[in-house]
Amino acid sequence: MLYPSNVEEMARLDVLAEIKSDHTQVRDILLDLIDAISKRDAEKALEILIRLDKLTGPHFRWEEESFYPAHEKIFGRQYLEYLLGVHDRIVRRGKELASILSKGEITEEEAKVLPEIIRNEVLPHPIECEGITLLTSRLPKEELEKMAIELERCRKEGVPLLQWAETIKDKVRAERGYKAKTLS
Repeated sequence: MLYPSNVEEMARLDVLAEIKSDHTQVRDILLDLIDAISKRDAEKALEILIRLDKLTGPHFRWEEESFYPAHEKIFGRQYLEYLLGVHDRIVRRGKELASILSKGEITEEEAKVLPEIIRNEVLPHPIECEGITLLTSRLPKEELEKMAIELERCRKEGVPLLQWAETIKDKVRAERGYKAKTLS
C-alpha cells in the first residue's frame, strides 16, 4: 500500500469537497431558518441562527483571507469587492435577525418579510460561491494547498460570524487594501 510522503499531506483537506460541504450545510440551515420564521417559532429560529453564526464565521473569514484572493487574478478586484459587499450585507442582515429573534416572538409581518429577505439577500451567496469553485480547478496546486491550510486555521480558531465582523474583518481588509462595494 502506498502512503503519502509525509503526514501533513495525508491530513490535508480536499478544499473543493470542504467548500461544497459548507455551502450545502449553509443552504440547508437557511432553508430551516426560513421554515422556523414562517412558522413564527422564534426560539427554534434563534437556535438555527446561532448554529449558522458558528458555521459561517470561519467560512466567511476563510473566503476573505484565502479563497477570494486566490481567485482575484481570475475574476478581478471589482468582483472581489462585490463579494466583500455581499458579506457586509449578510452580516447586517444577521445582526437584524439576531435582534428580532432575541425578542422571543415573531410578528405576522416579520414572518412574511424575513423569509423573503433571507431568500433574496442571503441564500444566493452560497449558490454564487459554489459557482466560483468552477474556477478553483484552474488554480495551481500550491494555491489549493495554501487554501486548505488556511481553512483548517480558520476552523480551528472558530470565530463566529458576527464576532469576526466586529473584531477581525475590517482590520484584515485594511491591511490588504480591500474595499467592499456598498450594496443595498
